[in-house]
Amino acid sequence: MATSHNPPSLRTAMILAAGYGTRMADLTRELPKPLLPLNGMPIIEVVIRKLARQGIERAVVNLHYLPEKMREFLGDGSRFGLEVIYSEEPALLGSGGGIANAEKYFNGETILAANADVLCDLAIGEFYDFHCRSGALATMAVQPSSNHRDYSLALFDAANSLKNFLGKNEEIPRDVHAGIFTGYQILTPGARAYLKPENQSIITELYRKALGGGERIAVFPFTGRWIDVGEREFYLALLQKIRAGEVDLADFIGPGEFR
Repeated sequence: MATSHNPPSLRTAMILAAGYGTRMADLTRELPKPLLPLNGMPIIEVVIRKLARQGIERAVVNLHYLPEKMREFLGDGSRFGLEVIYSEEPALLGSGGGIANAEKYFNGETILAANADVLCDLAIGEFYDFHCRSGALATMAVQPSSNHRDYSLALFDAANSLKNFLGKNEEIPRDVHAGIFTGYQILTPGARAYLKPENQSIITELYRKALGGGERIAVFPFTGRWIDVGEREFYLALLQKIRAGEVDLADFIGPGEFR
């Protein structure tokens, strides 16, 4: 009788949280962007509680701007239901370099990476299952969209394979699908091998180079709720929606009582 081999569970996440938050202007003068409050709950707390409720056991958080405030708030992570580990960046390393700099904490595992300034109701287990079935080097969660005015877009084919990236205001080719990269991605050790602990973009150093080398990058079409909180106008608009009862943060954390 054949024996089935289930892939190891996804246990570790990397939360990219080191930036200055310059697009927030005066709002981040005394607080790092991930600690800006949403009806009393910092943005990064929403992200971390979501990860914990969906089975993530360890969250590696990179730090640069006002790191002591991040440490003071997050602590060891136990009150959120997981372990928080810190990866210090004396100089900013970007989305690619920040992940490479934290490699020693990943124990050779496939990891989830997420941005600290994005809220979404992505089902991580479903996302990971999709990745495992794809056999891809890495998998990006992409929200189908034609909004190339505000965002650079990921282009993918009918087989959900990444084909290219489109700059802002560039026309979308007719023979591909397009969408906004949500910031959620699953990275195998092989994918992370493209990255170095220096200031670099994950789009350029991993995704573009992997595509150029013939590797398959899978795209998970995510059609749920996704909110970019990375700019001042987006953040203030979200605050208004929360106060008006149009957005409930619990929807982005998941079921269960707060610990």
